[in-house]
Amino acid sequence: MPTVIALDVSLSMCRPIVTNYAPDTPEDEIPTRKKLAIEAVNQFLDHVSVHCKLEWVAMLAFSTLYEVLAPFTRDLDIIRSHLNSLADFDKTNFDAALNGITTMVIDHWGNTAPVQILLVTDGSPGFGSGSLKETIDKAKPFPFPAKLNILSISDPDDKNYSENCQMLQQLIETTCGDGVVYFPESHLSSKGCVGAVSRLCAKDFTPYKGVLRCGQLRSKITLCPPPQPHVVRFDEKRIEISETIEIIGFISTAELGSPAAHSRHLLLPLRSAENGSFSDTKPDAEDGDDIDGRTPNFCVLLHGAMKVESLSAIVEVGENWFGCIYSWADNKRKSNLMLSVLPPGTEVVSWLGNLQELGSRDELMNKLMKQLPPNSPVATVPSFPVKALEKKSYASNPTVWVHNPGINADIQKLLRHARKLPDKTPQFFKELNRMRKWALTIGFTEILESIAQVLERECMASSSAHPEATIQLTHAATQLRAKLLYTKTIQPHRV
Repeated sequence: MPTVIALDVSLSMCRPIVTNYAPDTPEDEIPTRKKLAIEAVNQFLDHVSVHCKLEWVAMLAFSTLYEVLAPFTRDLDIIRSHLNSLADFDKTNFDAALNGITTMVIDHWGNTAPVQILLVTDGSPGFGSGSLKETIDKAKPFPFPAKLNILSISDPDDKNYSENCQMLQQLIETTCGDGVVYFPESHLSSKGCVGAVSRLCAKDFTPYKGVLRCGQLRSKITLCPPPQPHVVRFDEKRIEISETIEIIGFISTAELGSPAAHSRHLLLPLRSAENGSFSDTKPDAEDGDDIDGRTPNFCVLLHGAMKVESLSAIVEVGENWFGCIYSWADNKRKSNLMLSVLPPGTEVVSWLGNLQELGSRDELMNKLMKQLPPNSPVATVPSFPVKALEKKSYASNPTVWVHNPGINADIQKLLRHARKLPDKTPQFFKELNRMRKWALTIGFTEILESIAQVLERECMASSSAHPEATIQLTHAATQLRAKLLYTKTIQPHRV
């Protein structure tokens, strides 16, 4: 899951911490909140580099404005280099931080990828425009799935400490509704910040370690990114993925198709004596180490077999919760095992029916033969996906109006037919009705008036046009402005 680090570089972060230091302590030896924040971020990066090697991390600094220090990258040394050269700016502006995070994520990942956000600040609410109170009043939820964790480098002895922590929690609830405010439990110190970061990493950045089983074969695995629990709406019930992922059967990849997935994860094996063996007599190697090419491993066997046979594995990841494992290639040379976790339930893939009732083709064939009367024709087992009875036509290209070129291309095609009237009368009205129905479908009714004006200007611009062409264009413009039903089609005017 991509992670964004937003670091406060306002002047309030430069305040020294004098609580645990003697009055005669040299100024250079007294740390500031900014220094503790940099230490906390470095500790977080060290944890990610060891336990979440495939994590994408980006970083920005904010005060009145925001600055992207490092875009999304897996080279964490780039982020560390920027931490050593951070400048100090003016006041804290939480609006700038939220706008910068939103812009970075939308530009790189779109609005569907879930993102982790770590906001590091000193807990000062700021003042004026962009203050914490004003941001909470007008903040909107992130346009993408997000979890916001805030690391507050603040001292419990600070003025309005409890109120500021409550406001930071309100910011989390307003923007995404998921996250925690972490702060030193005792006095503000390097040790307290280390404990806060450790609690954060233990809760949200712990790698998944489980076991993939298929009969007596098993292998220790990890999933990247770590799977998140499924939260049932209006019930606040959290469903966790089991530590044991059980393969319950195999199915052709073509028959499985591409069902909607709750999340997708890269499945990687871990080095262990269990890999490819049936006993646990040998001591396990250190968990987290990648396997080498000389170690027998069930995941390698599974990947090769499914890739050659074009199969996918149906797995059970929890109680009444299923997923599928398949071979996925990011390029022509390298492929990996991928786990797609389906939404919880037993009938989440419509063309497969109840996943708990799936069985082999031979069992179904024998069951059908027993139900048939004697001397009846041999039953045939349909293949997946089951086709609908009605026949649908996919001959025509779908209408797509996402960007301006798509609309312009359709209007230009309509005008090409208009300039060849009356020879192209059927084609002209076919395109006209297609554009009208699509505009009414998506609620883009303003385009109908624009098309009518274009057709009227075409009448006036072409002086050598056929008289019937002028009649048909005028008729088409009038019909577009009329409030006709969606099922009503515009017919050519009878001359």
